[in-house]
Amino acid sequence: MTLGWVIFGTVAQALLAFFLFMVVVFSSSSIANLQTLTRVQNTILDLSLYALPASCILSAVVVIFCYRNGGSPSGYWWHALPIALTIAYLVFATHLSGQGPVQ
Repeated sequence: MTLGWVIFGTVAQALLAFFLFMVVVFSSSSIANLQTLTRVQNTILDLSLYALPASCILSAVVVIFCYRNGGSPSGYWWHALPIALTIAYLVFATHLSGQGPVQ
């Protein structure tokens, strides 16, 4: 692991955290305004508001920890964690928005 790539990955994760926060704010508010959600669906949307940006920060911290302890380049795979969670959120949000408004 090189310092340059660790710094680049950390900055990219910080920017991704802000972007994901805004994506969840606008998508979940749009979904919540168009239909009635169950308590579980509403809880998942609310937790996603904090969990997706937190996963970016967590993955950056783990990569920095791996770098400081002499980790191998496979430690860069931690940067994929927020992307996987984002895909899961988008699938969930698309499923909710596809249900249409309650009549």
